[in-house]
Amino acid sequence: MELYCLVVAVDVLLSWVQEDAVRLPRRLTHLVTDPVLKLVRGAMRGWQPGGWDISPAVLIMVLTCIKLMLRGYAT
Repeated sequence: MELYCLVVAVDVLLSWVQEDAVRLPRRLTHLVTDPVLKLVRGAMRGWQPGGWDISPAVLIMVLTCIKLMLRGYAT
């Protein structure tokens, strides 16, 4: 999960400097993250504060919560 959160963060950073998701390296990160981010965007339909896409932040928070819950069950 930590690796996936890192890939999401890298995709966000790359989207700021390389808008085109067809060129490398963004194509790789976009292929891995976009299916899950589409689900998050669908769940957040109509809720984008100020027009910002906050779905990557929401996804990272959800994955972190899942990781903490799993860690709690493991002890």
